[in-house]
Amino acid sequence: MKKPNIILFITHDQGQHLSCYNSLQSPNSLKTPNIDSLAENGVKFENHFCTAPQCSPSRGSIITSKYPHQNGLMGLVNWGWTLPESNMTFPMYLKENGYTTHLIGFQHESRDVSTLGYDTVSKRVVNYQYSCTISEDKYYNFFYEHLNDDKPFYVCIGTPEVHRPFLAWGKPVDPKSVKVPPYLPDHELIREDMAEFYGAIHTVDKVIGRVLKCLQLTGLKKNTIFIYTTDHGIHFPRAKCSLYDPGIKTLLIMNWPESTLFSGGKVIKSMISNIDLLPTILDLIDAEIPKSIEGKSFLPILKEETQSIRNNIYAEKSFHEIYDPMRCVRTRNYKYIHNFKNSDTLYQLTKDIPASKILKKQVKNPRMEEELYDLEADSLEMNNLINNPEYESIADELRKKLNDWMVRTNDPILNGVIKPPPLWLDNYNKLKVAHDILYFFLLNNLVPRLMKIGFVHKILSKLMRYFP
Repeated sequence: MKKPNIILFITHDQGQHLSCYNSLQSPNSLKTPNIDSLAENGVKFENHFCTAPQCSPSRGSIITSKYPHQNGLMGLVNWGWTLPESNMTFPMYLKENGYTTHLIGFQHESRDVSTLGYDTVSKRVVNYQYSCTISEDKYYNFFYEHLNDDKPFYVCIGTPEVHRPFLAWGKPVDPKSVKVPPYLPDHELIREDMAEFYGAIHTVDKVIGRVLKCLQLTGLKKNTIFIYTTDHGIHFPRAKCSLYDPGIKTLLIMNWPESTLFSGGKVIKSMISNIDLLPTILDLIDAEIPKSIEGKSFLPILKEETQSIRNNIYAEKSFHEIYDPMRCVRTRNYKYIHNFKNSDTLYQLTKDIPASKILKKQVKNPRMEEELYDLEADSLEMNNLINNPEYESIADELRKKLNDWMVRTNDPILNGVIKPPPLWLDNYNKLKVAHDILYFFLLNNLVPRLMKIGFVHKILSKLMRYFP
């Protein structure tokens, strides 16, 4: 049987926000019928976790099947980090196994895209121009150009949606119709923010619908695995940049009509990590799974040979806008977090969230070095049990698990403060000022206000297609 084509469609900061992922942690009233249809006719993974709640580190794990502190990508590419060239990548492994490899749109793993192993890369432009609505024609052109290839193709389609500013990607829904996650206050500002977030997701869903129709019309859908995922949790407080579940729990949907493994509306509840995607694909195409990677194939779960491949999920954070190192281990019932830096706030409020100003009082408490949560009794991770004597043995067990993992994987945090790359140090103040100006004034104040005006929104949306 011919090896299947592979499409990896990856969004930005979406967590588990799709209508088919409606849950206590991520309740929603979204309307995403096209992506839902992928799940209804494919496989949905309910307990899929990322290795890091920030863009570059998580994506680096997907492409290498290693944790950020192992592959070296512990911070954001736009702040000076890059994936070291010593790493083998997803496209490199697939090229070794007879695939042509391609990138269309956004990537956030390397400052030099040529080091990632793609045969072809779409024109490099300003990030917002990788929007799925702007790049849509590129997707269709690619499919038609590769209709009769002798070799199967792998194409990674990356979009900046649904990162802030949400209004750049779509029109907001009625704020009254949204469901505010229970870890956020049900405040007018947050409702408006969520309404804009919903609008961006709805735009992506419409594009996905047209892409699926194109695959059907070209005949490619039959022998193509379509993978829909995202990098980490939603761009809201207590999600992105935190190791709580809203930060590290992400969506993963896989659909392949020709395969009984990836069709039929299966729902997989077993815990898996985004480092497991690469070895699963290699396993599927009968390729050797390297011993040097950390991921595990979850194909045995789909084949019903086992119910689980992981008892523990590990995740980490080192650098985002600031150095804020933390590590965690999560089992099905408990989570243990170790914070390696003192802080006067419970969790980081990223500076590009307008509604965060209403949350500052809530988080203005010293963060404890250790956190322990009973996920069965407290799925929202609000009650830290680290000093509860009834949980002492559980804390000891998870503390040891986390330490053993850090030792085995040579986590540099065990040797003290992690040093960022020279470029990060050299440009920190300059980047910080530029970042603050860009987000505070332009993207979160001026542009959103202008785009709320109907005719201005239409003009700016069209202009975005042509700006260099």
